[in-house]
Amino acid sequence: MILCVSLNPAIDKMLKIDEITIGGVSRARIESVHAGGKAINVASNLLLQGDSVKVTGYVGGRAGMQIIEELKKRHLPFDFIRLGTETRTNMNYIDSQGRVTEILESGHLVDAKSEEEFKHLYHKLVKDADMVVLSGSLPIGLGNDTYADMCVTAAREGVPVCLDTSGEALKQAVECAPFLIKPNLNEFEYLTGRTYDFSLFDEDIKAFFESDEFKTGILREFRRLRKKGIMIVCLTLGKRGALIYVKDEIIYVSAPEVDVINTVGSGDCMLASLIHSLVKNADIKEACRYAIAVSSAHVTTMNVAEVDPQVVNDLIKKVKMHVVKVIAD
Repeated sequence: MILCVSLNPAIDKMLKIDEITIGGVSRARIESVHAGGKAINVASNLLLQGDSVKVTGYVGGRAGMQIIEELKKRHLPFDFIRLGTETRTNMNYIDSQGRVTEILESGHLVDAKSEEEFKHLYHKLVKDADMVVLSGSLPIGLGNDTYADMCVTAAREGVPVCLDTSGEALKQAVECAPFLIKPNLNEFEYLTGRTYDFSLFDEDIKAFFESDEFKTGILREFRRLRKKGIMIVCLTLGKRGALIYVKDEIIYVSAPEVDVINTVGSGDCMLASLIHSLVKNADIKEACRYAIAVSSAHVTTMNVAEVDPQVVNDLIKKVKMHVVKVIAD
């Protein structure tokens, strides 16, 4: 069973809008309203791929009940701590060019008693898990060390952790050696404390991997993270694709060109697909190819966490791959 932890779930509203007018009236039409949050998106996609999953975390108020009812309809197993505060609602505005403007609430307030209740629940659930997914932001009331503590708890039980978060929560958690992390470029820059120039990457990929920008920047940071005990670093680069550092290789997979309709949840689908392949002991290169194809297929639809298998199969053939061998320090 893959345990997906959603500490700050949400009701995600997807709205189509021609243009957002700041300070004026903007009219939008609702495309969908669904249970969301990164970990729930990951769990939903894993379930569709046939994996055994369970969602845990916090829910509260009417929005929390709506999430529970939707997960029941999806036949997605869950075990939540109920809060007296209201779970958040996020607004995702998609304009005529496919650009997404997200307005995200901070989330429900987790009191000290509920936090302790969840720690006991998490420890019990981890014992039955084959893998843990810690994904998404932290709600009000939880410290930045929350994911770090959860990594330690999982490690005691010998359960690998896949981590997808940002900011100080990410910084602290990487010190506790999760098995896999999936930062985007902004998150990676925050984590490493520097920025990266990808202009050469866009011109000549092979030259980029030979450049000082790569060798003294990204590669050095990848190695630093490996020394902490992180086995896989998946750096997502938006429309450029992704760099995956695993074993003695850095695998670059391109993102096929597609008509973008909605980017919300595409990274979650990539993480879910990578986890699905890892659990099945698939070849790592093919796992990376499959994951980027699923992510690319997802941006062509409004269905969060759902993709058309035929579209995925078509896109797999269009994924370009470049592998760089890494010599150990």
